[in-house]
Amino acid sequence: MNTQTVGYKAKAFESRNLVFFFLIAFGLIWFLDALLILGILKFPVGIGENFGTASGILLLVLGSSSTIAAFMMTVITEGKPGVRALWRRFWNRNLSIKWLLVILLILPALRLIANFVSRRMNNQVYPFLDLPNPPWIIILTFITAFIFNGMTEEFGWRGYALPRFQARWNALTSSLILGIIVTSWHIPLFFIPGHPHYQGNFWNWALWSILVNILMTWIFNNTNGSVLAAVLFHTMMNTGIIGMGSVWYYQGVLLLAVILIVIIFGPRNLVRQRLKEGM
Repeated sequence: MNTQTVGYKAKAFESRNLVFFFLIAFGLIWFLDALLILGILKFPVGIGENFGTASGILLLVLGSSSTIAAFMMTVITEGKPGVRALWRRFWNRNLSIKWLLVILLILPALRLIANFVSRRMNNQVYPFLDLPNPPWIIILTFITAFIFNGMTEEFGWRGYALPRFQARWNALTSSLILGIIVTSWHIPLFFIPGHPHYQGNFWNWALWSILVNILMTWIFNNTNGSVLAAVLFHTMMNTGIIGMGSVWYYQGVLLLAVILIVIIFGPRNLVRQRLKEGM
């Protein structure tokens, strides 16, 4: 009962609890991924496909492994009060307009900058918009990403693991370690037929994943540990509508943004003004 505090840091690292958390998070998702890789389950091609079947329910439940692990460990170690506290950090009505705009606009802005750089360096016209057909599908994509990507992951990574990591390491180190772990959690997706990552360039994606995990910590800490902020940012990671141009220039722009944030805000907390513990 002496673990999670409100705010973006826990009282203790809790190494044993974190081991069990990651065992559950990885065990469930990698079991699901094995079923998909072996063809025992089929990855749904379209939005909503198979989600009304037993296989679809299994996909949804096991795909929420990090969130399941977070609530399981919270129930075991903190009981109902801990679960309520974790949920309240999602249902956060105090998210400022300033940081809401940062969450919604920073990735589109970086993609737009990369597009301009790509046009200049490659002497090629890249489209500024990457909208689905029909365009209104982006609304459904946003809602789907909010539920099936943001909420199914961020209660675990940011709600449970990151506050405990920051009880031991500074924000930058915590981001890098958690970023590598989260990236590893996704590895089997590159071997699942039908998945968007199937046979993709893992190392290119891994660099992007680790960099956006640093951005996620920056947002998380500056919103005082808001899981809602993390879920919204994760949603934006999966609903890009601005054409980035060359992926390598986008990686470079993203890396430069992360370096500037670390320099300006400092690696200790990635927060310019130190917040009181428990605030």
